[in-house]
Amino acid sequence: MKDIARIFAENVTDYRKKKGLSQYDLAQLSGISRTMISHYEREGMFPPADRLQALADSLDVPVYKLFKQPGDEKTADTDLSGIDPRSVKKLKDILSLPAEDRNDLYRILNKMLRKNQLEKQHREALKTKR
Repeated sequence: MKDIARIFAENVTDYRKKKGLSQYDLAQLSGISRTMISHYEREGMFPPADRLQALADSLDVPVYKLFKQPGDEKTADTDLSGIDPRSVKKLKDILSLPAEDRNDLYRILNKMLRKNQLEKQHREALKTKR
């Protein structure tokens, strides 16, 4: 798990880039110097509360989102009620893998799913020809 300073730094950078802002642009919008924006993005320090709010406002996000680990919201918004408990456990196991292993597993799954999809399309095409 990443430490909070790294999460904060990555989130500030990500939200800034998603808005198409340079560090200078964000500095102008927030009233915080570009040097301080750079410190925040490099994990140098956290802003005081008033600057934290100005930073969040300039990025159009609530303050708490600057401290959320990437993926937290996607997981929280996903309804898993229709999925059997065994599959949910496997998903949690997969999410606990190191990123490189997870990516390898996703590549394998994508290949298997694509193969299955092509086979299904082939069977359906054969049915329509009969």
